[in-house]
Amino acid sequence: MIKSKFRWNMLCDKEINDIKKLNNTLLNNRGIITEFDKQQFFSENYEFNDPFLFRDMKKVVNRLKEAIDKHEKIMIYGDYDVDGISGTTILYKTLKKMHANVFYYIPNRFTEGYGPNMEAFKRFVEQGFRIIVTVDNGITGTLESEYLKNVNVDFIITDHHEEKKTLPNAFAIIHPSLNGETYPFKELSGCGVAFKLAHALLGYVPLEYIDLACLGTYADMVSLKAENRLLVKLGLKQIANTSHIGLRLLTQIAKIKVIDEFALGFIYGPRLNAPGRMDSGNIAVRLLVTDDLEEANSLVVDIENLNNDRKEKINLILEEAQNIIENGDYEENVIIVCKEGWHEGVLGIIANRLVDMYHKPAIVLTEVEGVLKGSARTLEDFPLFENLTLCDDILDQFGGHKMAAGLKLSKDKLPLLRERLHNLAGSELSNNLAIDCEVNSNLINIELTKSLEIFRPFGMDNQKPLFLLKDYEIINIFQLGKDKLHLKFNLRKNNKNISAIAFNKGDLFYNININDVIDIVGNFEINEYNNKITNQFIIVDFKINHKQVFDYRSKMILEDYINNIDLQYLYFTNNYKYPNAKLYSNQLILKENVVLIDIPNSLSELEQILHNSNTKNFYLLFKCDDVFSDESFLTRKKLGEIYKIYKRKQRFKMNDPNIESELSKLGFNKKIQILSINVFFELNFVIIEDNIIKFIASPEKRQLTESKTFRQLVEQVELKEKLVLSTSLELKEMINNLINLEAENEN
Repeated sequence: MIKSKFRWNMLCDKEINDIKKLNNTLLNNRGIITEFDKQQFFSENYEFNDPFLFRDMKKVVNRLKEAIDKHEKIMIYGDYDVDGISGTTILYKTLKKMHANVFYYIPNRFTEGYGPNMEAFKRFVEQGFRIIVTVDNGITGTLESEYLKNVNVDFIITDHHEEKKTLPNAFAIIHPSLNGETYPFKELSGCGVAFKLAHALLGYVPLEYIDLACLGTYADMVSLKAENRLLVKLGLKQIANTSHIGLRLLTQIAKIKVIDEFALGFIYGPRLNAPGRMDSGNIAVRLLVTDDLEEANSLVVDIENLNNDRKEKINLILEEAQNIIENGDYEENVIIVCKEGWHEGVLGIIANRLVDMYHKPAIVLTEVEGVLKGSARTLEDFPLFENLTLCDDILDQFGGHKMAAGLKLSKDKLPLLRERLHNLAGSELSNNLAIDCEVNSNLINIELTKSLEIFRPFGMDNQKPLFLLKDYEIINIFQLGKDKLHLKFNLRKNNKNISAIAFNKGDLFYNININDVIDIVGNFEINEYNNKITNQFIIVDFKINHKQVFDYRSKMILEDYINNIDLQYLYFTNNYKYPNAKLYSNQLILKENVVLIDIPNSLSELEQILHNSNTKNFYLLFKCDDVFSDESFLTRKKLGEIYKIYKRKQRFKMNDPNIESELSKLGFNKKIQILSINVFFELNFVIIEDNIIKFIASPEKRQLTESKTFRQLVEQVELKEKLVLSTSLELKEMINNLINLEAENEN
């Protein structure tokens, strides 16, 4: 039995067997109910909202146009992640097109941190800048706003992060989700807000920048509804023919063949993030804004090198973080790991990986002179900014939004933060996996997979559909990848075969049998390999509900195959030097995973173990040194020969040397002698008094099977032969039949 990693939450309680019904189910699950909503969801002609619906947009546009006319210096103050970089590029290129005297600045993550920086702003003032426009930051800049107000520099904030109690005293704020904001769509990213400002400045939708808006929108994990969906959908198509030299070269050096959501999230995103994480985000903006091919070639190589450095550091820190978690007491609902010397630029990625691994919110911190700085990532049901706000008294600094945040605190406050977040998360974490529906096996084909393409692009609030495939028999299973990290399944139901793959589940290979029945949750994708196109199911989670039987009779060391499982070793006669083995009795409390070392004494004893409600998995060693022992051949004929010897003597002691000598000549040992006496005694052929055996002259005729000893002997011999000499398939079938027989009796 294998438990699912998640708690499965079925959004539809019916099995779907029709594509039209399936599409309607997917739409309903995403809250797309009305015909207008459906048309808007699938349309590519959907119009963007008027940017002047932002309450401060007209004020901002007028001020920037005034600055352009007066040739005033404008500073764009961006952020170092993909959202901030792409947004900065959009606004910079827009203002350049309008002949503005514009510059951009990306703060250094390590020396200046996230958001407005007073020292940088003072330099801008000294350099004569009259306007500072933030992109993807600024909503927490209350001190900086007061300073700029006092020196008569107009502070324009464009942001989407969650605000704190006091808003900055800025010239204007363009922020979609502020209280009282009149703009209808609240989920724009930082670059989405910059795109709307570009729209307002230019007087038309700047489709030449929609590929940049697509990159930032997707990377920042905002809701892919309405305008965000349109930005990503249209942007994906444009990237292939982008007018931005740097983006085109990035596509080439990364060898991107298919431009889709995977490319956005796992190829473009990490590379554009790498400069801000490892060096300076200015490098990424320079790549996107340059029109010089030679400069772009140099920059894209630098970015590729920084990305490789990033990956090396991630692998090292992730391994150390896992060791801290798995070797420590981490029962907290929120994982918090910390170590001096960890590279600050990759901590958000590590936190994200830990969320995926342990399915808990995660905070990863590095220590610098007693101060802890780091990043947090979370699950849908534990909003970060909201919960960090409840820890405001513990933290020196924090900012972010629902799914991601940065924070800073003194080292002595760490235990209090652990306790506070553990308690806050205790009542909220559900570990739910939202599953769209169960799909009938007859519906599964490549046409079904192709039909799901109309729901793309997938992302936040429009996740790739998840389907339940129930009660599939495992026909074959094998490990894939250089380090055998993945599992490949061939499955069957109702004579319908499907291929499925479970990434990063390779360690479960020895916990799964061919012919096991499995429930899987995942999504379909088209796989192209060696010019062959196949339909493939990508497994997100799975479970096996029945008790499992594992044949380890031919394997020398069980522990080489089974790792990280609490095994309970049982024996019946011989423990074969297993140090922690326990002698089985029906009073023994059995665990979930039981190893049977040797042969049970009887079939009923085996059945007791198999039907124990605590035990889910059986690992069968069934060691036996005497499967072909002499007593195994104690047949009716041989008992007759022994009977003749005893009858001639009529009366003798149990250890009579003459009897033993005669039996030995016929090949019968002492054990057989004792067994035969017990059989004859139970059949009333002899009586035993004071260790003297007396034969009855004319006993009543009896069947050998009336002797309990003979029946047990036959059963034991048969049991040994079945458990030791059967093929693996025969053994599992026998054990499963015994398990299922009990289940049928219960029903």
